[in-house]
Amino acid sequence: MSSMANLKELDVSFNELESVPESLCYATTLVKLNIGNNFANLRSLPGLIGNLEKLEELDMSNNQIRFLPFSFKALSQLRVLHTQQNPLEELPRDVIQKGAQAVVQYMNELVEARNTKSQSTKQKKSWVDSICFLCKSTN
Repeated sequence: MSSMANLKELDVSFNELESVPESLCYATTLVKLNIGNNFANLRSLPGLIGNLEKLEELDMSNNQIRFLPFSFKALSQLRVLHTQQNPLEELPRDVIQKGAQAVVQYMNELVEARNTKSQSTKQKKSWVDSICFLCKSTN
């Protein structure tokens, strides 16, 4: 991993990649990443992509990426984002058109909403479990 310690730019476009290795996410000095044009082969981003805190430019165009990992919200320095020709499912086109920071903000809000929903579900389960316990103990 020390060989990537000073990596600033990486272009692996047009290589028919099937995946981006998680280990790339430890290249924390990376500023520009081009994984575009891997076409039908590249279907996802690594879950730890948010570790690339200095990333300013990401080209992931012309792939088959459907979802952005939750860690995407940590890319606070991202200024340029190319997502064209990906079947992104959770990202509204109008958010993409507003730019990279709008996408990062959207991911923040999405994660926050899911966390809130998850907590609400846990509280409901806890409440229902308590009632079930009370019902069993009174019988």
